Amino acid sequence: MKILIQIPCFNEELQIKNIIEEIRKSLDRNNYDYEIVIIDDGSTDRTVAIAKENGVKNILSLKRNMGLGFAFNKGRMFALKQGADILINTDADNQYKSEYIKDLIEYLKNSNTDIVIGVRKFDEIKHFSKSKIFLQKLGTRVVRLISGQKISDASSGFRAYNKEAIKKLRADSNYSYTLETLIQAKEKDLLIGEVPIKINPPTRKSRLFKTSTEFILKQMLIILKTFLLYKPLQFFSTLSVLPILIGSFAILRFIYLFIFENGDGHIQSLVLGVTLVIIGLLLFSLGLLGYLIKNAKENNEGEFWSFLSIDIL
Repeated sequence: MKILIQIPCFNEELQIKNIIEEIRKSLDRNNYDYEIVIIDDGSTDRTVAIAKENGVKNILSLKRNMGLGFAFNKGRMFALKQGADILINTDADNQYKSEYIKDLIEYLKNSNTDIVIGVRKFDEIKHFSKSKIFLQKLGTRVVRLISGQKISDASSGFRAYNKEAIKKLRADSNYSYTLETLIQAKEKDLLIGEVPIKINPPTRKSRLFKTSTEFILKQMLIILKTFLLYKPLQFFSTLSVLPILIGSFAILRFIYLFIFENGDGHIQSLVLGVTLVIIGLLLFSLGLLGYLIKNAKENNEGEFWSFLSIDIL
């Protein structure tokens, strides 16, 4: 069983050696056939040099800093080309304890899940502020609601993916991929499992966001974008409900006043009502169009992978 452990990096010269050593200490090569893959996201320090000095042969270098989501997708595509059976993703800042990598692998091997998440216990993390804990839990609840799967830590980047997940998932956000891929999992018939983990103390401040406001905005934009891409009919149908209801009420009001009272002076209600109903129907039509496009795209992807499988055989 071929296992790739990818580490997206951006200027991690102070930590990259530590995480490489921790991974090697935690995994016995007699039990696990694994390789470490460094995804250099445009580093300007000695990250790549230190990785090479420590014997890492697989280094994917991006010309400039593209973002965590792009780096993840680059590693996923590499894993797909290499025919990896399992892809492990961990952070370069050594936040996640490498000793739990084998737990992710074993859970994935011995269950029918396609993705396994290393789940943190937010309330036990001392360096997490109350506001951050609240935001992490809120984001997880939203993703759980949209994805329809049991998820306890949606923002954890410590994960294992099997072949199906490697093939089907993709990241379109340059900010992060954690929420996006979980929402995709439901649409692509991928099951999610969880393994409880503990984390190391922080080695530096987060580079993904500087303030809680920025964190909220970025997370919500990713959720909105992914919901729009993968559930267009539900998204636009929900948006269409309010204008249709208000418009229908305005039209009924005009009809009532026209029949039972002198309704000549209430033509504005009719104009407003018709306008709102048309807007609602247009939104619903956009959702239907998006749904048809999504299905056509999925069918094309299915035909592509079927063709590829036949060609390989």
